[in-house]
Amino acid sequence: MAEHELSVLPGFVADHRPFKLVWSAEFSSREEALAMERRIKGWTRAKKMALIRGDWEGVARLAKSKDSPSTGSGRTGGGEVLSLWPHPDTPCCARIQLVARVERKMGLVSVHYHITGEVGRLLFAAPVDPCRADGLWQTTCLELFLRDANEPAAYREHNFAPSLAWAAYDFTGYREGMRGANMPAPAISIEQGPDRFDLIAHIALPSQAPLHIGLSAVIEEKDGTKSYWALAHPPGKPDFHHPACFALELPAPSAS
Repeated sequence: MAEHELSVLPGFVADHRPFKLVWSAEFSSREEALAMERRIKGWTRAKKMALIRGDWEGVARLAKSKDSPSTGSGRTGGGEVLSLWPHPDTPCCARIQLVARVERKMGLVSVHYHITGEVGRLLFAAPVDPCRADGLWQTTCLELFLRDANEPAAYREHNFAPSLAWAAYDFTGYREGMRGANMPAPAISIEQGPDRFDLIAHIALPSQAPLHIGLSAVIEEKDGTKSYWALAHPPGKPDFHHPACFALELPAPSAS
């Protein structure tokens, strides 16, 4: 920062002094830091100001259609690739990438999680017949949070295990009023290769309201290392229930 202030390094900052550092974050690799830089550059000014203030609810609320969906904050009708990132405090030792796609049609939300890289280092629960089960988040688990845009407090959490077990919970507010969700079993399928893992889930959803969505994952490696991935992370420890994690918006489904 001192070198920038003294114009030791040529470039944009040197040509636009004085400056003030208003926000910073730590990342486990240069690549992740550069990806976050590109992400923020695509945000609106209002959204950047919310980030500077630490207003993470505002960051999620101000996600705009011109933001690239791959940044983790935008609107999408479905199909775009969205990158998930490990929390800075829980880096992943295995060299992997985790992306997801969400699609919405009348009465249905589909999510496709795609992991590539050193998949062999990850711990996956043994396959079982599809069933409802609790505690799936204690090991590798892919998660989807849905919140009706017209109901800013209540939301539903979905858990999908590589074993094909699943869970769903309704909350009346932030980590409040948890109960098992009354819903049909999702249709889940998996595909796995030496350097890839895919899980696809189709979820019945009668609501036609716009949605705020959080995509997240717990990734456990065979040596016991756990990392916590999401489209966006609030300050502090990993917390998928935080409003900042509902970083994706899906419009109401079309009639077609």
